[in-house]
Amino acid sequence: MALGLPRAVTASTGLDALTQVIEPYVGLRANAMTDLFCVEGIRCAAGALPRVWEDGGDRHARTIWPGPACWAAWRWPTPASARCTALRRPVGGMFPVPHGAACAALLPHAIAVNIAALRARAPASQALSRYDEVARLLTGRSQATAEDGVRWTADICRKLEIPPLRAYGVTQPISPTWWRKPRKPAA
Repeated sequence: MALGLPRAVTASTGLDALTQVIEPYVGLRANAMTDLFCVEGIRCAAGALPRVWEDGGDRHARTIWPGPACWAAWRWPTPASARCTALRRPVGGMFPVPHGAACAALLPHAIAVNIAALRARAPASQALSRYDEVARLLTGRSQATAEDGVRWTADICRKLEIPPLRAYGVTQPISPTWWRKPRKPAA
């Protein structure tokens, strides 16, 4: 069924699924169950997504690819350090940005902000070591650091031609009180 999926949809849904398995893995309430699903989901996404992008007809990669999305569903309802998911809501509410495209565009930036905040405020945090593990899973390198994970996600977003949010009309930061502003009723 996914063999004919357009590249843009493959990219945005794939990076959305990757987001959905990274966020709970580094979250405050990560546990053995989330780890089980998230680690395998990250590993599969890192291996299959670039292959599916290069060759949408790669049946083996397409067979692997649904895994991260399914495993992402199993990790719910564990709350996560979910910047992408949280930020995507006001973006999608105010602009015509598809869910997956918003998560994909935000992913490398959200990871970088989380890592910087953890290094500044909680350098002994377990989440930092988990970001290192995410980087190892994404890159396949045993010595990868959290910053290597940021670079990998930024590189894959470029490779998969993820449009920036400005392509959807987002031209300025979204106010933290965006939801208080009166909206025009839907026509």
